[in-house]
Amino acid sequence: MEDAKQQAGEAADRAQSKWAQMKADAAARREDIKAKIDKRADERDAKAAAKEADWADLDASDAIDLAVYAVYDAQLAVLNALDARIYAEERAAIAGT
Repeated sequence: MEDAKQQAGEAADRAQSKWAQMKADAAARREDIKAKIDKRADERDAKAAAKEADWADLDASDAIDLAVYAVYDAQLAVLNALDARIYAEERAAIAGT
């Protein structure tokens, strides 16, 4: 009877130990999966941030191109105004003589 009790106790201890090990293994697997999910989310966030930075670079480049165009356009407008002024003065001189 004592042997049976002892064997039953040992079996219960082994079962509890096995159950505790299974719970620990499941917790470790859960943590591994969670870490993989977090890593993938971080990678997606990094890719999205890189794309956003690329778009910002393009926007900045476009803004610079537009500014350069505006400067050239302003220079052309000044030259056009000077030409118009000179032409007007020439016409006025011809009309006055």
